[in-house]
Amino acid sequence: MNKIILSVLLIFLLVFTSIFFIPINYFLNKFLPSTNQFKIEYSYLEGNIFSGSILDLYVNNNFLGDYAYESELNLDGINIFFKATDGKVVEGNFIKTTNSGSFNNFSLTDLKVEEELSTDLIKGIYVKFNIDRVLVESLECKSIEGLLEISSPNIEEKLTGKLSCREGNKIIADLTNQKNMKLGSVQYFNSSIKVSISTKIIPDRRVRLLTDEISFTVDL
Repeated sequence: MNKIILSVLLIFLLVFTSIFFIPINYFLNKFLPSTNQFKIEYSYLEGNIFSGSILDLYVNNNFLGDYAYESELNLDGINIFFKATDGKVVEGNFIKTTNSGSFNNFSLTDLKVEEELSTDLIKGIYVKFNIDRVLVESLECKSIEGLLEISSPNIEEKLTGKLSCREGNKIIADLTNQKNMKLGSVQYFNSSIKVSISTKIIPDRRVRLLTDEISFTVDL
């Protein structure tokens, strides 16, 4: 009996430890082809199911950049922490539970995205997303809890907005100041963020004479 128990434990140990050495490419090739709505492409991938890195990541033909990842497996599913390694400020957790069905159903938590950009009329615009949780079903946003902040030395007030999901897989937010006055809006769709800001908060009088609103797009 002791020999049988020892044999079973040894087999389990060999199977468990072998997981650490299976290349992550095997898991991608094994499981992702079954998701016909979720196309992943990359130029280089190294590591295993628990940790690694991926370069030139594209999801559904949208370029996302270079990332490192660390995974945790449990009885409920898998939790993957990811972080950009190409200079971008992007990090968060990808959570897939065993009872969520299709791979197209998942959630993102503690998502942080920061971007600095400039337009012809406004220089040094700082855009910051702090998202507590996003629930995705069939690759569409079902619910979201998070805030957006926009600030700039060339904008008189910091603007904030509460994010919400809308039909057509869009995420929107109305931008308000500390007095809760609406001074702009944000719409996220197809990996792009369209931002509109009222020129009422632009100190440069020439800009206010030219237009009532400034719009720009951020490609993620």
